Amino acid sequence: MERASLDSPSVPSVVERLTNPTRFDLCPAGEGAVLDVGCGSNKWPGAVGLDISPDTDADVVHDLDSYPYPLDDDSLDQVVMQDVLENIAEPIRLMEELHRICRPGARIRLRTPHFSSVLAYGDPTHRHYFSRIAIESLAEPRFAHYTAVRFRVVDISLDLWMPFRALGLGWLANRLPGAYERYLAFRFPTMNIRAEFEVVK
Repeated sequence: MERASLDSPSVPSVVERLTNPTRFDLCPAGEGAVLDVGCGSNKWPGAVGLDISPDTDADVVHDLDSYPYPLDDDSLDQVVMQDVLENIAEPIRLMEELHRICRPGARIRLRTPHFSSVLAYGDPTHRHYFSRIAIESLAEPRFAHYTAVRFRVVDISLDLWMPFRALGLGWLANRLPGAYERYLAFRFPTMNIRAEFEVVK
């Protein structure tokens, strides 16, 4: 049998499937009104899209660094925020605004590049680089004076690149995230951090 060459279309497609961040794209966590923050041109079907650019699928065109957003209090059940947080000037202020416009018990799902990821440093518009503990601190601040709003952490996951996932390092990173980020993150980089929070009011 002839071996496939590296120029074969099937080889890049396999590599792409294993390494492309879209493998970990977010979707809403349940029923109800959905807000897609920073929706770009790939808004979640049925969601209200919020984006700064009119050249997107946004239903509401608004600067995400300008508060308040033109959305009512307690009006949303789900928020999807994919690859947005790293571009925001004040992430805590953004979370306060999402808390305002979400109903009690609403779910917020977010994804952002990990500080060890080439995705974090590959875009000159990025303002922040996040660790797992930094993402957790958006829900449960380590210092009470940062903000009065609170979220319950439902889940936080580190998505490692291939081949590190295949070697079981993803399991290790998620089981011992503190040790992984201190000693191993730059040797075995993580692609993204994904998190799900529940709004507490």
